[in-house]
Amino acid sequence: MTPLAMILVPLITGILLLLVRHQMALSYASIIGAVAFLITSLYLCLPILTGGVLDYSVWYIDNLSAFFLVITAIISFAAILYSKGYMEAEYENEIFSIKELSHYYFTMFVFIAVILFTFAVRSAALTWIGIGMTTMVSAFLVGMHKDAAATEAAWKYIMLCSVGIMLALFGIALLFAASSGVLSDDVSLDWPALVLNALDLNPVLMKFAAAFFIIGLGTKAGLAPLHNWLPDAHSQAPSPVSGMMSGVLLNCAMYGIMRFYTVSEIVNPGFARNILLIFGILSLIIASSFIFISKDFKRMLAYSSIENMGLIAIALGIGTQLALFAAVFLVMAHSVCKPLIFFCAGNISQAYGTRNMSEIRNVSKKMKFTGFATVAGGLAIAGAPPFPLFMGELLLLFGALSAGMYYLAGFLGIMLIFVFASITMNLFPMLSGSTDKDVSERKSPFGSAAIVILIAIALFIGLFMPEAMTNVFDSMVSILSGGTP
Repeated sequence: MTPLAMILVPLITGILLLLVRHQMALSYASIIGAVAFLITSLYLCLPILTGGVLDYSVWYIDNLSAFFLVITAIISFAAILYSKGYMEAEYENEIFSIKELSHYYFTMFVFIAVILFTFAVRSAALTWIGIGMTTMVSAFLVGMHKDAAATEAAWKYIMLCSVGIMLALFGIALLFAASSGVLSDDVSLDWPALVLNALDLNPVLMKFAAAFFIIGLGTKAGLAPLHNWLPDAHSQAPSPVSGMMSGVLLNCAMYGIMRFYTVSEIVNPGFARNILLIFGILSLIIASSFIFISKDFKRMLAYSSIENMGLIAIALGIGTQLALFAAVFLVMAHSVCKPLIFFCAGNISQAYGTRNMSEIRNVSKKMKFTGFATVAGGLAIAGAPPFPLFMGELLLLFGALSAGMYYLAGFLGIMLIFVFASITMNLFPMLSGSTDKDVSERKSPFGSAAIVILIAIALFIGLFMPEAMTNVFDSMVSILSGGTP
């Protein structure tokens, strides 16, 4: 199995689905395609996670790459499963035509293919191209509803992320200049070569490169202050897309930051850490404030994603072995928990016809399964045990304390309690109370299966840490510290 084959499976599936004009055929064919790319991705990546590197031609997959690829495959599979029931309801309510449904599945599978490409390439330039392509493809998904709000959100997404991508491009140009005379032109932007020769890179140019690259990709990762696109895009996109954007898309930018961070910290120790620490703290403050005052269900979840990206940036900013372990653990935890609650939000918003939390009541009785899942998802994203975000946040607090950053640890403790209180205050009143609306839960076995799968994964990684999984995380920490897998 080659990386190209892994990428071609969703790409070819998407092209074939573009030709289908029957709703049921689209739904079932998309699930078959999802199973296919899940199997190919796991077949390729699981052996690498247990030790080894795939390195040839333009491809480079080590433990860190394989980790992000496996997350992408699992969350994308869940999103396609969930899409069946969700998009059937949109079609039956005449929100989308059969042609638009076909375009949706085509774009989703192309989106998945581009993300897989981004994690599998060896060059910083190709990583940058992949991240830019994810913006262009997913913008069509953000604007799927084609009303004024969705169109505005799509354009804001394109404009702000394009600014970020251009800043990152300038950072790559500076990286190329920093490696001039050290590496030959054909490998001057390759991640493995940059790490091996980092001590010989120009330190002054690397500082400028780090600033532009982190700020640029930080925009795409949703780090403040250029985060404004994220709440609009995530709230206006169809819920399966919102889950993908939070659980997978943001990872693309964070992956690029992690790769550059590794090189930068060898050349200029502490420089990239300080930048990430500043942006992480700023993101946490802004996100927590908007979580508290949010009225729109999905916008609140979007700000929760900004908060989690801020926590990951802070973990990288602390930079100790324990903090780096927390960073990759938080990536995994957020990737699983956030699509779970976005899928619940999709069920609720379709049933109640609104995303306004004050107009949603009695979900637990009106929609028993979704009510149960919303409790699980709400506790998960709020950082309650036994869900994995709790463990990730605990590791981050211990990382700050072990690094002697006591003020930072105190700040994190206060902010995490505030976020927990804000999410529960907003979310749980929707589960009780009474409503005059005629609400019923739509039966969707595939959508329910996607939610159950994510709950099961979240509980497993929150409760258990098998030795094999610990070894994978230790290997990624070694890579982020400038070592080898």
